[in-house]
Amino acid sequence: MNRRRPSANAACSLRQIALYPLQGDALLALCVFTLAGMLAWLPGAGGVFALITYFAAYKYAFELLLATGNGRDAAPILVVDAPTGAVWRLLAVLLVLLTVGLYCRHADMPGTALLLLAAFVWLQPALLLALATGDGLWRALNPATAWQMAARIGAPYFAVMTGLFLFQALPLVAGKMLVPYLPGFVAALLVDAAFYWGLFASFHLLGCVLYRYHEELGHVPARHQEALLTPRAQDQTLLEHAARIATQGDLQAALALLRETMRERAVGLDVHARYRQLLLETGDAATAETHAGHFLTVLLLEKHERRALGLLHEIMATNPGFTPPDPEHGNLLAARACDAGQCRLAVSIWQALLRADPRHPQASQWALQAAQVLQHRLDAPADAATVLRSAREACREDAQRAQLEAALALLPPGMPA
Repeated sequence: MNRRRPSANAACSLRQIALYPLQGDALLALCVFTLAGMLAWLPGAGGVFALITYFAAYKYAFELLLATGNGRDAAPILVVDAPTGAVWRLLAVLLVLLTVGLYCRHADMPGTALLLLAAFVWLQPALLLALATGDGLWRALNPATAWQMAARIGAPYFAVMTGLFLFQALPLVAGKMLVPYLPGFVAALLVDAAFYWGLFASFHLLGCVLYRYHEELGHVPARHQEALLTPRAQDQTLLEHAARIATQGDLQAALALLRETMRERAVGLDVHARYRQLLLETGDAATAETHAGHFLTVLLLEKHERRALGLLHEIMATNPGFTPPDPEHGNLLAARACDAGQCRLAVSIWQALLRADPRHPQASQWALQAAQVLQHRLDAPADAATVLRSAREACREDAQRAQLEAALALLPPGMPA
């Protein structure tokens, strides 16, 4: 039986999200973690058991986010295979927030505490989505990341921000209502159940957003990747239909047809290429650039590196500031451009990556590669020195800084260090 992809109206409705933790494997996990909370009552080791339970619960919540974001309707079984590092980073952020909040409370600084809470509510959707898709902690905490996501998906970002706050605040309200009127043990179980309900519901909400706006966020759902492995005969029918509409002069209708189909299912490379062509014909450069990042990812997943390099060359010819959404893909394409003799393009890609994230762990390597090509293949040692100095200023690692210093020392005499 074919499952329908979660749509914007169905999968992200408050009712559906509220019921999601009460169904299937999500309900089983909720019950398991709630009952595991009883171990926290054990003398001595109770705190350790509580910590382990919360960590496992957050790992499972990440599984829910990733499953929904990859197009899976049902909750995953309780295997907690989500990236451990992402969970540790999130828990570290929550611990720091709690510590600062308690300090503000005891120091009688309610205004600072409220400001801190408002900042976290604003950053939370971007923080969780960035961690779930593999970004580092500093990028996830960067306020610019939240602004970028809000700009890409628009008003829904603020709706998600509000929804997360409500799902996470309701268990706290339930605790204040239950604790005074129920025995301590029973109240603790109910509060734990409400906490896990809010945790699972909020992460499912984020998964819906990740899947619904995967193109805007530069994410390729696993369900789409799997579908790409099988040729789709309906792609040809879709392209013929779009061609008939375009022939009649209604390019916007043809675009709308392709766009809606791409949101409903995975499509082949020819559909992506035609969609891009129509966007350029209608002059929608902004959408064409957003789609280009997604198209690059699909091309590389399909092992069409030369075609991806050609697309990137076409984009950067009109917008030199364009940056591939995945730095690893960008570095790969820069190396392929260099191998193909397109040295200027390779340097442009590395420089774009450096501008986008000058403190990326691989930033020094990008700078060294760009400088080597500039010096030895383009005979531009002055430009090589500029790249190396800029990377050195942004570098925070002593070992990487030493590599950059050594490269600067090897430049011809007269180049400023």
